[in-house]
Amino acid sequence: MILIKNIKLEQDSIQLLESKLKKVLKLEKFEYEIYRKSIDARNSITFNYQVIIKENISEKKLSKIKDAVFYEEPNFEISLPHKKSKTVIVGSGPAGLFCGYILSKYDCDVMIIERGEQIEDRIKSIDSFLNGKELNINSNIQFGEGGAGTFSDGKLTARSKDIRVREVLKIFVENGAPQDILYDAKPHIGTDILRKVIVNMRNFILKNGGEFEFNTVFSDICIENAKVKNIIAKDKKMYADNYVLALGNSSRDTFYMLSKKIKMKNKPFAVGFRIEHLQKNINFSQYKCENESLPAASYMLTYNDKNLGLSGYTFCMCPGGYVINASSERGMLCVNGMSYHKRNGENANSALIVTVDESIYGTELLAGMEFQKRIEKRAFELGGSNYFAPIQKIADYLENRATTKLGLVKPTIKPGYTLSNLRGIYPDIVDEVISNSIINMDRKLKGFAISDGILTGVETRSSSPVRILRDENLKAEGIMNLYPIGEGSGYSGGIVSSAIDGIKAAEKIIRGE
Repeated sequence: MILIKNIKLEQDSIQLLESKLKKVLKLEKFEYEIYRKSIDARNSITFNYQVIIKENISEKKLSKIKDAVFYEEPNFEISLPHKKSKTVIVGSGPAGLFCGYILSKYDCDVMIIERGEQIEDRIKSIDSFLNGKELNINSNIQFGEGGAGTFSDGKLTARSKDIRVREVLKIFVENGAPQDILYDAKPHIGTDILRKVIVNMRNFILKNGGEFEFNTVFSDICIENAKVKNIIAKDKKMYADNYVLALGNSSRDTFYMLSKKIKMKNKPFAVGFRIEHLQKNINFSQYKCENESLPAASYMLTYNDKNLGLSGYTFCMCPGGYVINASSERGMLCVNGMSYHKRNGENANSALIVTVDESIYGTELLAGMEFQKRIEKRAFELGGSNYFAPIQKIADYLENRATTKLGLVKPTIKPGYTLSNLRGIYPDIVDEVISNSIINMDRKLKGFAISDGILTGVETRSSSPVRILRDENLKAEGIMNLYPIGEGSGYSGGIVSSAIDGIKAAEKIIRGE
């Protein structure tokens, strides 16, 4: 097989692609697969492809094809013999789900416990809350089958060159995700399709002998002689050979308990707001034209404030998406972003956040988590103490004045919003960096600082405020059979990196490392 790079087309057309390949290969019939596809909008719109040709090509012929190299598909498998064991996994987000998936595939006994509900019931609890009913503190946007990423854009980007990235995408496709995630330069599933994929992955694990216990809160862990003897969940002792902590970054009660049992430390994380614009304006800024056949445009912006010594950046951008109420504790409020697969909502939104560390939130263990809680309590009260989110127009935020009426951009947050002044929720230095970021990012993306764009408070759960210390075999420091993985461990962020962490842990367990 060979890989041909830098195939540029002026239209997104399979017919044009095949025609160009015929000319390049001087063949009428051949088998091929799209390996990568991206859009370049820097000058005019160009579609860039990388294609795998599944034919035997001689070195002589290869040398005459521009941007072509021999290619061999990476093959992910865990070498045998392997050690069969029983594993209890706490958490069914991407890390826990993929860990359980691989373990069950290799004939290991798996029990996954989850404090929240399975998807079908979780959707009902979330819909009820977003329609003004009571918050379920164990099953919400943060907690439940699939983890927080289930109700997001379903973004599948990863900077890692690890071969497990492709394995994660393949497993998603095998369980119902669209084929294009294997080659799209910015792959995403969308919350609607991701929910179905997760159900299929659950069914695969069940078919292979695995078990799930939903509505089951992990409350304690018994460690003796540098090994976990058992864990307690739902007032029941659970025994296994290995234990995996695939916690979400919002598992605050669990962090409190674990801080007395295992080694962890504070880590930097980021806080800020969600920023909303009209998607059509983002499209025009990125594509320099109006073309409804093009996908909803995205962006990724950064700003380093050298004077204040902090950085602002956009994160988890949701084209054609919605700002969602991601609260998981009573009397506190936080938000996130979500898109459906079609990304056809009127607004674009993104987190606009600033990295904070112990110099801002304090050095005592779990001080970052306490900082998050104080911010979320202020946001809850500012919104009216009824889970309405406080919002402010960009122009008003920059001028430090309360918003009294909206412009063209209408907030998407449910169950509602309160016109407010967001200044003062955060320390002054954070507000200053966010303000400077908006102004400077507008120079990179025209219209980013548009006056009637909306800021919604608060985005606090970008990543874990703690890191559980672990060794090179992913085991908790000093504990032989405990594997902290995923976002809650402080070693990953996002669906793909968390899934990779889960796969790595499964490999260690299977090999008995």
